[in-house]
Amino acid sequence: MNFFGIGLPEIILIMVLALIVVGPQRLPELAGQLARLVRQARRYAGQVTSQLKYELGDLTQEYDALRQEVQQLRDELRQQAKPLQKELDAARTDLKAAKESVEKATAGEEQPQETTKPPAEGES
Repeated sequence: MNFFGIGLPEIILIMVLALIVVGPQRLPELAGQLARLVRQARRYAGQVTSQLKYELGDLTQEYDALRQEVQQLRDELRQQAKPLQKELDAARTDLKAAKESVEKATAGEEQPQETTKPPAEGES
């Protein structure tokens, strides 16, 4: 059992110290006051939680609406980009074909040439 990071042995020690400091006559009165304080704290925490849920509910709705708008915009942009992508793919295919034809044409021209030795000094 752990209560606010305090274990059972610590709680027992606190109760014994309270009994010694306050005395057995005032201990029930102090316990009642502590119980009222805990109830008020719980009630306050419940109110704060419900208020936060209400406020965050509005923000959540706004966030969802914005998210939906962004998704619609993204879908529209993708639809508009499809024709451009097709054109780019076609241009890429044309460039690739042109590159291959240029490479074939230059490969045909680049036949190995015979290397000739320069004449030696005594030869003409």
